[in-house]
Amino acid sequence: ITITSLDEQLIAKAIKIVEEHISDSNFSVEMLGEELGLSRSHLYKKLIFITGKGPAEFIRTIRLKRGKQLLEKSQKQIAEIAYEVGFNSPKRFTMNFKNEFGMSPFDYIRSIK
Repeated sequence: ITITSLDEQLIAKAIKIVEEHISDSNFSVEMLGEELGLSRSHLYKKLIFITGKGPAEFIRTIRLKRGKQLLEKSQKQIAEIAYEVGFNSPKRFTMNFKNEFGMSPFDYIRSIK
C-alpha cells in the first residue's frame, strides 16, 4: 500500500485545520470533515489508512504535541496550556499526555530542565 502525495496533502491540510482551531475545545471530527469536504466515515477511513489513527485520536495527538511544545518553550502553567490546546480540563490534558508520552506534564517539565 502506497501513500500518495494527495494523501500527504490531505494530512497536511487536516493538521493545518486542527492547528487553526486548536484552542476550541468544541472543535469536532464533524467540523474537521466539513472543512476537508469529507463525510465522517470517509474521513475515518482515510485517516486510519494513512496514519493508523481515527479522527478523534488524530485531533488529540496534534493537541498533545502542541502542548508538549508549549511545555518546552513557554513559561505557562500546565492548566493554561491545557486550555490553550483545547482540553476542557487540566486533568484530562494530564491523563492524555501521560497516555501519549509515557509521563505526566509535570514529569516531562522536570525531565527537560
